[in-house]
Amino acid sequence: MPDDAFDDDDGPGFPPEPRPWPGPDRYTLRGWVEVELALEGGARVDAAHAVLDDGIRRAFGPGVLGWLAEALAAEGRDPQDLAVLLDDDGLAGRVLAALHERMGADEQAPEPPDAHLVWSAFSPDDPYGGRRAIQRASRRRRESARRALLEPRPPRVAGRRDR
Repeated sequence: MPDDAFDDDDGPGFPPEPRPWPGPDRYTLRGWVEVELALEGGARVDAAHAVLDDGIRRAFGPGVLGWLAEALAAEGRDPQDLAVLLDDDGLAGRVLAALHERMGADEQAPEPPDAHLVWSAFSPDDPYGGRRAIQRASRRRRESARRALLEPRPPRVAGRRDR
């Protein structure tokens, strides 16, 4: 099979590439801190440390360790005490925001993630945000519950045997 068998746009192929790992997010930062603390504690995590050390530099940029120390110092914490990032989620979020800010200012760092993206249950192109469907369902909740209690269930057809 030739290598370009999946290159055509007409037929089936591989799914699009997922977001590249590692991302400049809280989990990459926490993973690196956990492995760093394990290494300091004497655990044998040399290979994991090498992978995550390269990963954090690729995700945040080459100056991430200096930025991390600056962000911790700006918060009034000891820059050498990384365990505080695991203990305090609020602090970790503020440090992560400071890292993203520094990423935007550095030309060697990748682009920081868009801070305006949010998780939402509503479609972004729905002008009402899907709220009308939820309002209708909540208005009909009492009626639907009464109907479910009083009306008999419809008979099951598929997979039923009478003996």
